[in-house]
Amino acid sequence: MEFQFEQYWKEYGENELSHSETHYLLTIYSLLRKDDLLRASTVAKELGISRNAVHLQLKKLSEKKLVKIKENLISLPKHSINIVEKVANKRQTMIVLLSEVLGVPMHIATTDSCKIEHLLSDDTGEALLKFVQFLRSDRKVVLQFLKEFQKYYLQCDPEIGCGLCENIHSMEKVNEN
Repeated sequence: MEFQFEQYWKEYGENELSHSETHYLLTIYSLLRKDDLLRASTVAKELGISRNAVHLQLKKLSEKKLVKIKENLISLPKHSINIVEKVANKRQTMIVLLSEVLGVPMHIATTDSCKIEHLLSDDTGEALLKFVQFLRSDRKVVLQFLKEFQKYYLQCDPEIGCGLCENIHSMEKVNEN
């Protein structure tokens, strides 16, 4: 197998958003859902960083037209909300795939999902979502696949349980009826 990483590594830096910008937008989105009067000081407190750092990042985001600042209040334009929702959906899909399907501990699945959420293309995110939805379906073939995968790969502690095991057992009960 021939590796062609030379041409792809550059794409990492060509993403529309940096990792930091993504986290700012996710935080702003989350805070705006709680209160529509959002100030930089609230973002700084939420992220545990200085107000100066937040102001610098907000200036960059504002120049990219990803945030609006009017009378010291922060808002998100519609296109930014769309970006944030896509990233959040990719994150959640990855968390489910890693934790429920592959059996990765939740804290690792969450951390790894955070690392890659904004790097996945929308096409890949949608494909993963369809795959996870399929794996969460109640089709017999999925149940058989998950049982075989569990036997082959996962060694669940029956006392602890996991999302995958619970999903398999609930599907078994549905199929028995």
